[in-house]
Parts: sequence; C-alpha cells; structure tokens
Amino acid sequence: MSSLVWLGLTVFLVVAVVLSHRTPKGGKPVAGTRLMKRARGILIVGMVVCGAIGIWSAFKH
Repeated sequence: MSSLVWLGLTVFLVVAVVLSHRTPKGGKPVAGTRLMKRARGILIVGMVVCGAIGIWSAFKH
C-alpha cells in the first residue's frame, strides 16, 4: 500500500473517533476519567504506528 493510503487511513481513524463522541443512553460521561485517558493514548499510538508505516513505505519505494 502506498504512503498516501496509510496517511489517509490515519486521518479517517482520527475523524471517526472524534465524530463518534456520543454516549449510550444512561451512560456516564467519561471525558475526564482514566478510561478516556487510556483510550486517547491508544489512539495516539495507533496514529504514530500508521504514520510510521506510511513514511517507511514512502522511503521504501
């Protein structure tokens, strides 16, 4: 896959997570909880991995 595909996938994942900022009915807000902090950390790690694969793919070709 080309580097543009990997970078596009990263952007798509980020937008999907940001736009799905909905809570279930009766759910507690989790914006300031430890769970949300870990979820943000996992998202950042995913973005770094996808970006690194995209950059590596660009230099490979």
